[in-house]
Amino acid sequence: MSILAARNQAEALIKMYGIKKAPVDVEALAKKLDVHVIYAELDEGISGLLITKPQPQSSCIAIRKSDPPVRQRFSIGHELGHYCLGHQFVPGEHVHVDRGILVSQRGRSASTGADAKEREANNFSGSLLMPAALLRASVVKLNTDHLYDNHITRLAEEFNVSEQSMTIRLSVLKIL
Repeated sequence: MSILAARNQAEALIKMYGIKKAPVDVEALAKKLDVHVIYAELDEGISGLLITKPQPQSSCIAIRKSDPPVRQRFSIGHELGHYCLGHQFVPGEHVHVDRGILVSQRGRSASTGADAKEREANNFSGSLLMPAALLRASVVKLNTDHLYDNHITRLAEEFNVSEQSMTIRLSVLKIL
């Protein structure tokens, strides 16, 4: 898998489910994918967990309930990235618990860029929460030749993401 493939897969999901406006309802999307989202007390530094039982397959995303809503949305998108990209079935670092249940967690290392699967899941989440076509259309509606901080704030609010996530996504799409 590559970062570009991860972005493309997120965009394909947006198209498949006919999502045409922001903000993307990631919880509803998870439900459509038969992935349950729960909010729980998670340790400091753990924003989310993807828990998958392989036989019969069932998955659940646990999200740190004390995180800000925009962080929770990104974490749901990130864990959906792991789920859709099949990371939970790739040999590697998973916490194995009772009878083959696999747990992948989003922690501090997810944002460092050190792990390829984490980079893919981050890019998947950014593409899922801020689909290219929707974001480009929103930028056009701003009717400006240059994006300033107030524009980034407005776009972040429209897509219900952090300003940092919006800045990164705009840079990835070469809009900034």
